[in-house]
Formats: sequence, structure tokens, C-alpha cells
Amino acid sequence: MNKTLLTVFAVILGVYGSTGVQAEDSEQVLKRIGYESSEDGGIRSGKINPALGEVIDEIERINVSRDNLDVSGLEELSTRLVKVDSEGMIEVYIHCNEVGQENLSNLMDLGLETEVINDNLKIIQGWLPHDVIEEASELGFVDKITPPSYGHTRVGSVTAEADSIIGADQARAEFGIDGSGVKVGVISDGVASLGNSQASGDLPSFVQIGDAGSGDEGTALLEIIHDIAPGADLAFHTGNSTMKFIEAVEFFSNNGVDIIVDDIGYLSEPFFQDGSVAQAAADAVKQGKVFVSAAGNDQLRHYQALYTDIEPGDDDSENHDFGAAAGEASTNRMSYLLPAGGEVVVILQWSDAFGGSSNDYDLFLVEPGTTTVIDSSTIIQNGNDDPIEIAAVENNGGVSAAFEIVIDKFSGEEQTLEIFFNGNGTLQEFNVPEDAIFGHPAHPDVIAVGATFNGEIDFFSSFGPSSIFFDPVVTVSSIDTGSSLKAATLLEARPKPDISAPNRTSTTVPGFTDFFGTSAAAPVVAAAAALVYQAVEFANLTLTSGQTIESAIAARQTPQEILDILMDTATDIGPPGFDNTSGAGIVDAFAAVDVALQGLAGPGSGLGGNPGNGGNGNGGGGCSLLSGAGMSPYSGTVMFNILILLIPAIFVALSFVRKRI
Repeated sequence: MNKTLLTVFAVILGVYGSTGVQAEDSEQVLKRIGYESSEDGGIRSGKINPALGEVIDEIERINVSRDNLDVSGLEELSTRLVKVDSEGMIEVYIHCNEVGQENLSNLMDLGLETEVINDNLKIIQGWLPHDVIEEASELGFVDKITPPSYGHTRVGSVTAEADSIIGADQARAEFGIDGSGVKVGVISDGVASLGNSQASGDLPSFVQIGDAGSGDEGTALLEIIHDIAPGADLAFHTGNSTMKFIEAVEFFSNNGVDIIVDDIGYLSEPFFQDGSVAQAAADAVKQGKVFVSAAGNDQLRHYQALYTDIEPGDDDSENHDFGAAAGEASTNRMSYLLPAGGEVVVILQWSDAFGGSSNDYDLFLVEPGTTTVIDSSTIIQNGNDDPIEIAAVENNGGVSAAFEIVIDKFSGEEQTLEIFFNGNGTLQEFNVPEDAIFGHPAHPDVIAVGATFNGEIDFFSSFGPSSIFFDPVVTVSSIDTGSSLKAATLLEARPKPDISAPNRTSTTVPGFTDFFGTSAAAPVVAAAAALVYQAVEFANLTLTSGQTIESAIAARQTPQEILDILMDTATDIGPPGFDNTSGAGIVDAFAAVDVALQGLAGPGSGLGGNPGNGGNGNGGGGCSLLSGAGMSPYSGTVMFNILILLIPAIFVALSFVRKRI
């Protein structure tokens, strides 16, 4: 690479790996070097992921062994997608054909420190010494060893308050609804300053912790939920990897959580089908849990188009034509701008089934206007592989710098291409805001939440729909679903997001005092769902002498009922009706609780949406029962108000009984 640009760019290893090929000024490098380098990259074993091989090579290059671990800064070899600790241990997924105690013991004899064991997926997550990874890969029961599929939180940085905007404060004041008797579980990175938030009174004294993880975004999500639904019980489990996410869902399911909310995306999960994470979330909904997820912040950093050959008929030049695919002048380059000190991971997928890709595309990141390769990903897809390539760059210079993306079809047929970006910077051209919701938020049973500001969808919030081409697939273990050559056809276009909520929210958490992104919007909807959950359960309590709390619990509402209420009462924005930018509109907690409580008074009670509070009136006309302008004139008002005052006490009892059950 030319010396000037060496100060600007440095390679970050991706999950599926860079080939490690040095930059070379040649047209051929953009056409075929990927395939050749994938065979000559110095990887010790076909079972070892290229990224791990690169890191092991680097550790050995600086002569680190278990007898020489006093080398300082060894953990600095970590990247966004490969983690090394100060003792030369590397965090890995060990994909097995069978886990079993004997096989686990063999790995532990090599020094494995286990974190998660998933018997169903036959995956072990843990830390292995760098110098035994090759030996571990040679064990007969090991299919492959890869870095974990790490998640990224959907966060940004500015401020406003959601509690009053969505009318939650009014719902608490007028109806006494505060989330009592409902338990909300949060999946995020970590809760590093949980104790500080509890000491300041911004969180309750008890939050159930499964795995505290690392980072602090989870604490910020918990604070938002507690502000809006202060009576709700809270729980947390990290989702820093796909295995940890699945473990978190299991933990919540085993500990009485009613509502789960997360703000993590996994870019190694499929873009065009439901992977293991999406299926875990859907399974939780089948068990009666409400599942809320951040839709993503990818409106301005997303690309999708059907592959278009830049020189049809020329087998030596099969670069994708970004320009022609967009109806513009032909070009095989798409430009991306990185700020000084920024880094970005570029993830390309195409419309093949995971575990069954035989269409082979390669990804190159190149210096602008040259054929100099900064980083590339050229994994071979020959029938039983995943349709994914990952490459990355870091800008170590003092000014913003651009690089260009090139996609080459090495073999196979035209497929739909899709690119997401994890990190800093902006796409300079050919951005496609639509269809930018993927993974578990795209599942129809999961409530995907967009972000709003000042009553409009925020500039970064991901647009739908979500295009699905294939049936669900297990994505974290080796499978063979057969080959695919012909261009895949669309199976379904899922309407997404489902609903939106204000972001740019204040918390006391360091680094999140000004909290924006769909990460900040998702807990607003989760907290509103907790209020509705409580209101619906209270409304379901009959006042006959034979009614018991236990029988009321036995007739709990479904997640779909909660979603229907939230969507029916949302404040519509943008095009009339549901749309793929804001979903049903902005969540209105007051109107939703108002409608949920209608079961108490029956038809004709006068309960309904409150347009004066920002509701859209979908729940019916009329005033709230305890509005400042006066009470609705119907018989039974006094009894109703007494019941409202008793709600917190009743739900303390509900919570106690449910714990006993």
C-alpha cells in the first residue's frame, strides 16, 4: 500500500476474515485475487476461521507463548470482532457435531474456559489459549472454530424526554397504572454503573441479573423503563454474542419475565431469512412474552440491489455495477467516508440460504480511484456455505478519508445484494433507506421500534419492509440445506417497523446522559407495554365474589393483544395509516392504557382515546375518567375510581402469587 495511505487506513479483521493479502496495483486484483488469496492466506486448518488464523499468526509473530506472557498490550490485538485477553486467550465459538461431557473434558484439558454451552445448537462459547486452537480444531468432534458472533448496540448521542411525550406520566397520575405486577427483562451490552443508578434512586434497589456483561447501555435502558413504568420489576442479561442472547431469552423465560426488550443487532445473522436469534425471540413470544426490539439506525447507511454485471458477456470482469443498478451512470465503485479516528466493518450478504450458498461473491475495499486493495473478503461459496463476506478499515489519520466498495461475482447467478455497516462514517452514494431492518426485529412476532424526534421519524431510523427469501435456518452451526444457483425469489415482504417512539432521552448513565438511537426508543415502547399489560390484567379481573387472583392469572392476555392496543392507539405520522417508515405511528401510553381499562366499565363507559393528549382517537371518543376537566357522567364512576386507587395493591398481590406459582 502506498505510504501516504498507510497512515490513513489499517485493517480490522472480520468474523469471516480478511485474506491478509498485501495491497497491489493491478486490475486483476479486483477480479480474481480474492479466490487465489483465500487458498494462500496462511491459515493452518480448514476448520479455523481466517480471522482467528490471522490473530494467531500475529501473536506468534511477536513471539508470545505461554512461557512468555509478560508482553504488554497483548489485548490490543483485539478487534471489533476478535477478542484477545492479556494472557493470549482468544474468545471462540467451537462448533461440534456433538457436545457431550467427554468432548467438553477434552477441550478443557486444552485450557478451554467455558462461558456458554448450547446443546441444541452444538456450540461452546469460551476462551482458548492461542497456541492450542489448531490442536482443538483437529479433534474429531470439532466441525469448526470461529470468533463469536458479537452484537452491536443501536446507539447514538443527543437529548429530550419520552415520559411526558407519550403520556405515561398522565397515565400514572390519572389511572394509577405504573407497571406493577409486570416484569421487564433487558438484553443489551452490560450494566457497569447499575449500583450508581440504584444509589441515586434512578433504579430500584433490586434488579435481577443473569449475566452483567460489559458496557453500560443496559443500565441506560433500565433507567428509561423505570422512569415510565416505575412499578415494574426489572431484570437484565447481556446479549454480547448470539449465544449470550439465546441464553438471555432462556434466563428470562425461566424467571417470570413478561416483556423482553433488546437493542442489539447481529450482522453475521441472515439478512434474508430468520436465523437462530430471530427464532429464539419468536419462541419467547410463543411462550407468552412480549418481545420488543430496536429496529436499527441504518436509514442512511444501507445498500440493496439485484446484482448487475458491469460488462455482460465478459467472464473476466464481473464486478457489480452500482450505477446501472440505481438507474444512473455505470460504475463499479460505491464511496464511503470515514471520519478521523473512525472505523467501520462492511458486511455483504446475498439472497442465498445460509448453509446452502453456491453463488460466490467477493468483497473489496479499495483506495479511491485506484485498484489498491485496503481489505478484502473472499470466502469460497461452493454449495454448503454461508452467503456472507466481511471486511473492515480504520482511519488512523487526522482528517476524514474515503474508501470505495467493489463487489465481484466470482461464480454463480445474479442474486440480491445487501450491505450493512457497523461503525462510523457515512455512505456517500447509492444509499437505499428501504428494507434496512433485518434479523430478529424483522420477525413478525417481534415488535420492531423506530425512533422519532419532534413528532417525526428521526433521520437515522431504519425503514422497512424486511424482505425474506427463505425459511428459518440455524445460523450458528454447520448445516447443509442444498445448493442454490438461480436468483432467489421473494418469499414475503414483512411490514416493519411496527411502531415508533421518541428517542434523544436523558439518563444518569455516563456516556448516555444524552441517549439517542432506536436503542433509546425501544425501552420506551417496552415500558408502555408494561403499563398496558398491567391495565389489561386489571381490566380482566371480574368483580364477582367467585373471582380469584389465581384465576385471573390463568387467563393472561397474549402478546398480540398488547401489540394491537399499542398500534391501534398510536399517533399516526407520515403517510396516513401504517407505513414502513414509522409503522403505526408514535406510541401513546395514555391512550393505550385508557383503552386497555375499558374492560372495567364495559361498553358505553365513555372510556377512549384522548386526542388532546396526542392520541389519534382510535380507541374511541370521549374524555378520560379522571381528567382535569371533570369526570365522565356515568353511573359507577365512584366505584371505578376506588378500583383505580387499589390497582398498585392488587398487582403487588399478583406479583406475589405469580412468584409462588
